[in-house]
Amino acid sequence: MMKKIVIVNPFGIGDFIFSTPLIEILKKSFPDLFLGYVCNRRVSELIATNPHLDKIFIYEKDEYRNAWRRSKTEWLRKISALLGSIRKERFDIAMDLSLNYQNSMLLKLLGVRRRIGLNYRNRNKFLTDRIDIEGFSDKHVIDYYLDVLKPLNIDVKRYEIIPRVYAADSDLEFADRLLSERGLVGGDIVIGMVPGCGESWGADAKYRRWDSENFARLADMLIEKYDAKIILLGNAHERDICSSIEKVMKNSVINYCGETSLGQFLGILKMCQLVITNDGGPLHMAIGLGVKTVSVFGPVDETVYGPYNDVSDHAVLSRKDLSCRPCYRKFKYKKCENRICLDSITVEEALTASEQMICR
Repeated sequence: MMKKIVIVNPFGIGDFIFSTPLIEILKKSFPDLFLGYVCNRRVSELIATNPHLDKIFIYEKDEYRNAWRRSKTEWLRKISALLGSIRKERFDIAMDLSLNYQNSMLLKLLGVRRRIGLNYRNRNKFLTDRIDIEGFSDKHVIDYYLDVLKPLNIDVKRYEIIPRVYAADSDLEFADRLLSERGLVGGDIVIGMVPGCGESWGADAKYRRWDSENFARLADMLIEKYDAKIILLGNAHERDICSSIEKVMKNSVINYCGETSLGQFLGILKMCQLVITNDGGPLHMAIGLGVKTVSVFGPVDETVYGPYNDVSDHAVLSRKDLSCRPCYRKFKYKKCENRICLDSITVEEALTASEQMICR
């Protein structure tokens, strides 16, 4: 009989990409597996191209909150439709990565008999198989996610563990047209720069971002030394950051920040020889596409949230010599106003790392 498993992961882009090795190993372990995935709406566009997933269930928390404010009847109709669609599939097993007892409680009510998940600080009593954690701190998030395979006696050492992302053909065609229209040819060194990231941190996002003037100086150096073609990228909320970089630069760049869908963003990343970015979703999108990266890590620990294992094509700039770092530990951020972990990373260091990736 076909086995049916659903993964619950309501978090952001990086967290979905961290779960892609889990997805792949499940499919390889159970060739006839029907695999579902519960995610938020933004991530669903990225998930849609994953060839190993059979069904996606979208849970966007803000949409349900807004429905509740407008009408309790509307909220009830909306949540009932979601839960009904999950119940209809009659899943045998749920893998709950949400760290939230409400999700495993709902899965129990929906009749999913086996509920395997991460039990954060012993808060998730509705799991049947608990993997106890105090936070993500001593190994990579990917390894925490793979731990949910242990109750199924799946030996992950048998498999190649690589986070993967897939760009749709239409988005690759879009990126190809964009580069052609801007006069870029096959021999050009195309570098994507994503100077934003960290939007989920709200007002504290600035503590994850290397200074925009540093990105501007680095872009000018790469243009002048390698005749590199720089594309500034980001979402609509990061337009001001990219515009400020473009204004202070001596050379011209392609500013496509806020002008793409998530899929088109993915297509452009795939066309780049190198992506330079702060830590966050775009970094992991580039890694998942097999694109070389240079990333800047400030308060976040790159051994937990950075490139996974084989880092030969991924240079990380961080301050390992600071005793106060990382100041983001176990899902909590201890705010530091001096930003020394970011501000002490020089443009020259970033240039050296970029050159190593270009010449590799």
